[in-house]
Amino acid sequence: MQNAKNGYILAGTEAFTRGELDNVALAENAVCLEQTAGRYVLYGCYTSPVIAFPPFTELAMSWNAETPQGTVVEAQARVLVDGAWSGWMSFGKWSPYLSRASACQPPAAPAYLQGDTVHVPQGRAIQAQLRIYLYTDDERQTPSVRLLAASVRPAEWAQEPAAPYGRLLRLPAYSQQVRDPALRQGMSAAAALASLVNRWGQDALPEELAHAMFDHGGPGCHNHAFAAALAGAYGYEAYLAYLDPAAVWNHVKLGESVALAVHYAATPEDAQATGLPLLPGAFANGENQLMALRGFELAGDTAFALVNDSLAPSDREAEHRYKADDLWKAYSGRALLVRGRHKEQGAGSPGRRHAALRPLPQVGAYMFQTEGGEDQPLPAEFAGTIACAVQDGTAHATTAHKHFCYVQAAADGGVHLPPELLGESKKITVYAIWPSGCTLVGEVNTSG
Repeated sequence: MQNAKNGYILAGTEAFTRGELDNVALAENAVCLEQTAGRYVLYGCYTSPVIAFPPFTELAMSWNAETPQGTVVEAQARVLVDGAWSGWMSFGKWSPYLSRASACQPPAAPAYLQGDTVHVPQGRAIQAQLRIYLYTDDERQTPSVRLLAASVRPAEWAQEPAAPYGRLLRLPAYSQQVRDPALRQGMSAAAALASLVNRWGQDALPEELAHAMFDHGGPGCHNHAFAAALAGAYGYEAYLAYLDPAAVWNHVKLGESVALAVHYAATPEDAQATGLPLLPGAFANGENQLMALRGFELAGDTAFALVNDSLAPSDREAEHRYKADDLWKAYSGRALLVRGRHKEQGAGSPGRRHAALRPLPQVGAYMFQTEGGEDQPLPAEFAGTIACAVQDGTAHATTAHKHFCYVQAAADGGVHLPPELLGESKKITVYAIWPSGCTLVGEVNTSG
């Protein structure tokens, strides 16, 4: 168990024993459903001890869990305000394999939840308590919870400034502007998360992450609690934390992956119109942007923050830098942290499966097939992404750096490649990404 002044992380068997177990048991540093006669019970709940914090006005909760298909977890929190507990507030049922939806409650005392944040509109909260429900539809499977975390924004927050020196982390950079047009507008969290996990060799497409973390309750890809949960599903330790600049710098100094939630205007005119801080050199206005941090550098007396700015027009230009003082003005105070992947974890996360592509009578049209050679047509209302990448002889750092074309599923359930890809002999890889983030991958060889 780790406990900073305004942050609390519960992980490991010894730490979990301090909470209340209802129809759940501890196994291999995780909370799982209890078993009876070799079968798991259908639901259970783990409740943390009461956590004391400095007086606060916002709380972010995080969880890391494996949820194989047919299993779900649901994280909840409550806060103590002026001597009275709020009701339990649900962050939404979580699994990559369901239509995830958070709650956006109207402002109300003593506390209310909007997406990934608990707000205290009046007074101050001084304590919090966390709990997480585990559900299964299959008595042979259980979800497993490895981490619960809470971080709060102190009401009186004397933020310590950073005093960085040169430090560079090798994080791949992605532009959301070149991704699937149906997702790109609000895709900064998925692009940032791709940077954070691909650094460790995950090799995920931003679209795969965007679909798997998409919040159908309203925020779309902006739910940062779902982003942390998705990283946890892949086996990483990930959580949200309110950090001052000095704390952010310390995490970067240790080589940890950090993304900052930022709000800013790109021009003086927009800054005046919106009231957002000006970020000189920004590509576009950013509201609720998540920006991966690659480190810091010093140029004379000026400190620069090295970032991956997904609003850049290209992946290459996404590797950007801002004056650190300007970036701190845009920084909301909340960050997403991702640490390296744990071995033998993440087995139930969305993955890729290779499949054959059978040519159809129409030129450039193909049908996915199962391993047994049966056609596997895409649904008529396919809600995922179909991305096509041409092998161009270039060695790319990650799969996501390839140039992609995006197409819609055809009425016949097949994939119809755009005419511009059919003019000469080439190998094309097709990715059909489901709303769960699971992906079918097939290759075709065209001939001009």
